[in-house]
Amino acid sequence: MSFLRKLFTGGNPSLPKASDHADPNAWWLYVQCGKCGAPLAIRIDLRNDISTDYETNGRYLRKEIMDSACFQLMYAEVRFDSNGKVAQQTLERGKFLDRAEYETIKTAWDAQKSAK
Repeated sequence: MSFLRKLFTGGNPSLPKASDHADPNAWWLYVQCGKCGAPLAIRIDLRNDISTDYETNGRYLRKEIMDSACFQLMYAEVRFDSNGKVAQQTLERGKFLDRAEYETIKTAWDAQKSAK
């Protein structure tokens, strides 16, 4: 029942809660659209979204991302070393953000949208 209440009462579903970051099977990717500037937080399921690179003994993620403002498609690729640390990352048509940048941009984005 609480799921339905959350679904229909609104709120800000695109801004992850601090409790969401406690999930050991999730990793968060923060990006900003290069066209409209929309900030996005993408939850990556470490059990299903990450693939193994058998040549380098590392892992990688390929993700297509679309924002809900201008609907531009972005392409992210993140490579991890054998210890699970980010070794290389690229994003076409956008830029990567850290969590603090994302929260700042998201707050300004929401304020701008509500002012209209």
